[in-house]
Amino acid sequence: MLIRDACEMASKSDAGCLRTLNEDVVRVAPDLGLLVVADGMGGHNSGEIAARLAVEVIEKRMRKALSGTVGDAALMREALRTALLDAHKRIASAAGEGGSRQLMGATVACVLLHDSRAHLAHVGDTRIYRLRGGRLELLTRDHSPAQRALEAGVVDEVELTTSHNRHLVTHALGAVAEDVISVRDTPVEPGDLFLVCSDGLNDMVDGADIELILDTLSDNLPLAAEQLVMIARDCGGHDNITVALARVDALFAAQPVPAQEASDTGKSFISRMFSWLTGANQDHGQDRT
Repeated sequence: MLIRDACEMASKSDAGCLRTLNEDVVRVAPDLGLLVVADGMGGHNSGEIAARLAVEVIEKRMRKALSGTVGDAALMREALRTALLDAHKRIASAAGEGGSRQLMGATVACVLLHDSRAHLAHVGDTRIYRLRGGRLELLTRDHSPAQRALEAGVVDEVELTTSHNRHLVTHALGAVAEDVISVRDTPVEPGDLFLVCSDGLNDMVDGADIELILDTLSDNLPLAAEQLVMIARDCGGHDNITVALARVDALFAAQPVPAQEASDTGKSFISRMFSWLTGANQDHGQDRT
């Protein structure tokens, strides 16, 4: 079964209640089984640029990795790691141009559903959760001073929510990233629901409330995404809020992305129309990175 027939996906992104600029970027690619959320840092539009570069590079690299091949779990983990490293280098290069971009970066988290497994990758404090059997589980570990303090027993969960350091991260794409790209994979089960989110959600909404919304609305992912964003706004909406959801309905074998489909995503609308009208098979797409 093709991945697009085996799962449903949805996403929602919102600037929140206090900010006019949304520096989060989300990408959902059902044909790849890919969810990506990037949370930009740097301000002055630079954060949005870093986040957009991150999702574009990651999607492009994964589309290339999956085109015409199926790959085993080890290859998929390495492909994800390479995609995030390429995004890191691209952002660092753009930041090196100076000006308002010199401090930009992005935290990122991705889920790749492939061959009945979920491949997870993240840098920073953008998170991945899984709802299974009505129970919400955090699958990532924040790269942050707050997480270190929690693990060391210096603070507890309650104190962490009011800590002035809770928004600091130790690593991000565009900054130090090469040795901290966390990648793992885990088997999926029918009914699994994966949530990728920026900290604008989990900072505002208690895990029990996220669990309740996802469990109640698991059959309607667009509405679940809307409700998660809405409750984050109702709780203050202090930051940008972004969620991406994927529900696994059936197990799925590894399937390569058809070559023509892979190339069409990178084309402009005019190029696709020209190819359709002329029957041309050559890829006229442009590098979006």
